[in-house]
Amino acid sequence: MKSSSLRIGAALVFCCGLVSSTGCVKKSEYDALQADYNAALAKQGKLAEVVTEQDAELSALKADFDKLAEIFAEELENQELELELLVDGIEVAIPSDLMYASGSATATVGSDGLEFAKRLAKFLADTDYFVSVVGHTDSQQPSAALAKKYPTNWELAAARAANATKYLVSHGVDPTSVVASSRGEFAPVASNDTAEGRAQNRRIQIILRDLP
Repeated sequence: MKSSSLRIGAALVFCCGLVSSTGCVKKSEYDALQADYNAALAKQGKLAEVVTEQDAELSALKADFDKLAEIFAEELENQELELELLVDGIEVAIPSDLMYASGSATATVGSDGLEFAKRLAKFLADTDYFVSVVGHTDSQQPSAALAKKYPTNWELAAARAANATKYLVSHGVDPTSVVASSRGEFAPVASNDTAEGRAQNRRIQIILRDLP
């Protein structure tokens, strides 16, 4: 964009020289070049504004990420939850095992997972983030008894996400700025071939993003 405006500017200077020395450049041609030059400068100014605005947004996002890193400093050090800075938001992942008993979608009272969610809700209550709460499971299918209530992992993950969402809302998160969804077993972060991998896949993923 800068080089384009420079080229047009140079053309204007050249044309001005021709006008003064020979008078051979039509006024309409000069006016057209002047209009193009002004348009290029305007676009360059708008681009600079966009870059400045994006820089400010990224700085604010990084500041909130640092706040969350401080809030969950001990848990992050002990690898009890995960925190990641995204290009357009922040992701918090709470292991389901820290919030729910095996095969249950009802959070265990007094669990570490609920304590984490409570602290997160307190932080979110003072922000304008749109919050996506996503439930994930491992690849093991619900037992016969459990399947009566949750036929597949889609339903189990959805119920866990919904209950986590309701807990956040009950602790101050704006209900119009949060949505619950399920990925079931279909977005693993580790292999389901080991107990450790399956534990990593069972999680509540909470993504914070600014609305446009």
